[in-house]
Amino acid sequence: MAARRFAALVGIVFLLIGVLGFFYNHLFGIFHVDTTHNIIHLVVGVLGIFAASHEGYAYRFAQALGIVFMAMAVLGFFIKDLFGLMHVALAENILHFVVGAIALYLGYVVAEASPQTRSSRM
Repeated sequence: MAARRFAALVGIVFLLIGVLGFFYNHLFGIFHVDTTHNIIHLVVGVLGIFAASHEGYAYRFAQALGIVFMAMAVLGFFIKDLFGLMHVALAENILHFVVGAIALYLGYVVAEASPQTRSSRM
């Protein structure tokens, strides 16, 4: 259930951020966003909403999101424009790291403890 709530929350928040990003270049005065960021946020939001429909999808979503966001965080500390795709600053890197860590925890640790995921592997 926690993974489904996480997927729904991420979906809603990222959809809102994706839409707001088209109107404001600096969200909350901290995060610089551009068209690439906005499209990624919208895609993540839609995937999150879809993943929230089923526990198994929610765990896979959390796992994939965690891996991608942690990779973005680590790369972002060394490469400031992520290979020319989008600009990332320290605030974005920290946010990617925190969201990625929570997603990995829910996707792997909580999934491992869940009776539903254990029974589906047998």
